[in-house]
Amino acid sequence: MTRFHSISLFLVKVMLVGLIVPLAAGLIISFELEKEDMITRLAEFHQRSLDTLIDAAEDSMISFSPEGARNVVSLLLQDERIVKIEIFSNIYDLYLLRVSKETTEHEYNTMELVQNVVKDGEDLGFVLVAVDKDWVKPRIAEERNQIIAMFVTMFVGGLLLVIPAIYFKVLRPLDRLMRQVEVLSKGELGIPYRWSGRDEFSMLGKTLDDMRTKLDKTFSLMREMAITDELTGLPNRRGFYGEVEKLLWLSGRYKHPLVLALFDIDHFKSINDNFGHPVGDEVLKSFAGVISSRIRKTDLLARVGGEEFVLVMPETSAEDAHKLLDRLRQAVANYEFPHAEKVTVSAGFSEFSGSGKLEGLMDIADKALYKAKQEGRDRVLFGQ
Repeated sequence: MTRFHSISLFLVKVMLVGLIVPLAAGLIISFELEKEDMITRLAEFHQRSLDTLIDAAEDSMISFSPEGARNVVSLLLQDERIVKIEIFSNIYDLYLLRVSKETTEHEYNTMELVQNVVKDGEDLGFVLVAVDKDWVKPRIAEERNQIIAMFVTMFVGGLLLVIPAIYFKVLRPLDRLMRQVEVLSKGELGIPYRWSGRDEFSMLGKTLDDMRTKLDKTFSLMREMAITDELTGLPNRRGFYGEVEKLLWLSGRYKHPLVLALFDIDHFKSINDNFGHPVGDEVLKSFAGVISSRIRKTDLLARVGGEEFVLVMPETSAEDAHKLLDRLRQAVANYEFPHAEKVTVSAGFSEFSGSGKLEGLMDIADKALYKAKQEGRDRVLFGQ
């Protein structure tokens, strides 16, 4: 009995040394990798949030319209990782937005990212996003405690089941979780991971997949907001440039006609001055509705400036475009706007020849628009 006991004790010692020590080392390495991965993901999230804020703040800095960025800021602040956001305009030398979750009772250990917003060589201002560096600590501790608790439970259950139990209950699910986290860290939010079990790893995996789904929806919404004009619901300048290149490529590839037109509401500044900006906003929304209801679904209408709109008409000749634009001009002139005053619009358009760049096409249309305004407004001119 003593000899058997000695052998058993020896085997137990070997098992302890051969299993616990390597596993403990592996757990330590996994914890460190997880910690570094979480810190890296926090930094990546920090940078993505800053980039998203820059996209939303650019127009706000130019037009002094914090409402354009407020929705994006509200969405970002819903994330517990973000502590503070600031948007400063050099043009107006003041903060457009400055919000923080910090209070006198609760201060965060923050990490800040600041980046200047530059457009066409002009320094518009800067945006700042601060995140909570301590956000990863409880998550790392929670992950560590769960793994240790599971290992102890399985080890007490029987030494003969330790190795397969660790493999099937710990190592393989953990490896799958790591692969899932790796996919998420790369920003591939469209790849789901299905978990069918009810153990801790499966629940954690389901939680991660739920986070992935919510992040995917949030970033999709943020991307949509970044390319959509909040007032009219039309694509903004960024959204326009994202779509028009496809239309130009298709036009050039298949040698089909395409026309680009620029609209500018005549004397729009006087509407704002005489009736106020809220009425001016209603005029812009009504104008967008008048044009949108009279063009095809395949046409691209966007707001690219204060009262400036652009319309891209694929599969349209210059002659047909002229007729349509003149009908649109008349529709605007006959429309009863909220302030009960007549509103007219000037337009200049150019035809895509299948080669050249968008900037050249826009420049020709802009010169035609300028000429239309010089000749008395409320007219449509073709730019040669």
